Amino acid sequence: MSITSQKKAVETKVLASFSYEPVTLDKGYAGRTLRVDLSHNEIRIDPVTEKMKELWVGGKGFDLWLMFKEIQPLKDEISWKHPGNPICFGPGPLAGSVEFPGAGKTIVTSISPVTETIIDSNVGGYFGPYLKFAGFDALTVVGKASQEVMIYIDAPKRQVSILEANIEAKDSHLIAEEIPEIFADNELDKRNIAVVSAGQASEHSKMGILNFSFWDWRRSLPRLKQAGRGGIGTVFRNKNLRAIFTRNEQIMPSWTIEKSKVVDEFEEKVKSNEGCCKNTVDEINAIIEKWDTNPEYVIEMMQDVQERFRHVSPIAIDTIAAKTKRPKAELYHIATFYSSLTIDKKGETTIQVCMGTACHVKGAARILDTFERILDVKAGGTTNDKKYTLEAVACIGACSIAPVIKIGEKVYGNVMSKDCQKLLKKEEANKKEVTNG
Repeated sequence: MSITSQKKAVETKVLASFSYEPVTLDKGYAGRTLRVDLSHNEIRIDPVTEKMKELWVGGKGFDLWLMFKEIQPLKDEISWKHPGNPICFGPGPLAGSVEFPGAGKTIVTSISPVTETIIDSNVGGYFGPYLKFAGFDALTVVGKASQEVMIYIDAPKRQVSILEANIEAKDSHLIAEEIPEIFADNELDKRNIAVVSAGQASEHSKMGILNFSFWDWRRSLPRLKQAGRGGIGTVFRNKNLRAIFTRNEQIMPSWTIEKSKVVDEFEEKVKSNEGCCKNTVDEINAIIEKWDTNPEYVIEMMQDVQERFRHVSPIAIDTIAAKTKRPKAELYHIATFYSSLTIDKKGETTIQVCMGTACHVKGAARILDTFERILDVKAGGTTNDKKYTLEAVACIGACSIAPVIKIGEKVYGNVMSKDCQKLLKKEEANKKEVTNG
């Protein structure tokens, strides 16, 4: 039996294969763990008992439970080189998060080549979440392969395989590049593959590092998170393991155990946009098409939307997510992270008060207070009539005429708090003149 890549003419021999049924997570638990025995090419599923959940919440607790279960029969025979020395991977009941690159956490536990005692490392990457999304609360690897092998957890096909490691790469970072290239269906699908690997150098050092990779779609290469404690990478290579990798079922899913506290706020915004006119959606689609519907340019799309509509609305996020296949959670993160973007509609005119050092010592705080009083809005807010948005900014770049404010595109220097009302009246007069003209 073999697996033939859809992207490259690479045929990989399958040494063992195991099919499984999908499960629905219950409060973050799949209720089962995966066990792979490399010495006998055996793959099986073990249950998560209620006792396990009473004593532990997952992660390191499950790792220790599974580890003691493996080494108990061995007693005094166990050492780091023993085939019975397990490597346990426990993502925990929440499996971390995939909404921020590398945030998904996994605890890796084994017996250290350095201390001959149990060690653990907490490492990022997407492997933990993807293992959970595949339907497993933990993974235990025991035994030692007779040749170099890889373990492949293919969630879309509900299949776990032990494969002959006929990939060319020897170093960990190259392994992390080659596996997505071979096993991903397309460029976008590379983000669905998370790789655990240790480089060839780990065979010659008791402090070998284990690397967890996730695909950086903007750079088109993998980024590595390292589990560096105690030489787990050395144990990994001692088992003749080249890599463990999992392929996720969909593009970076996001999920929660319970309703987020901020959902109500967003739901109100969504309701207010339900009657959004077709012309608005058409304009958003035109912006997306301008960037070739390429998911690598969602930030640029959102910047164009911000410039056109003065905010990135829920309908804009829904449309961009549907067209680019990027998760809405990630788009909301972008919209709330960058200061140039906002999910709240800004006023027709933005008033910026510089709070840099030069402006601050010359009374910028009093100017900001005055604008807050006149407009009846706090810094960061927008007036009820949507005419003005007030912002306190770090620097406007005109320190020589401090204190400085900016109303729309016009910069005013040497401003005093008594000037605020006068400048607003001037702005209103300019608007009226433009309208009448």
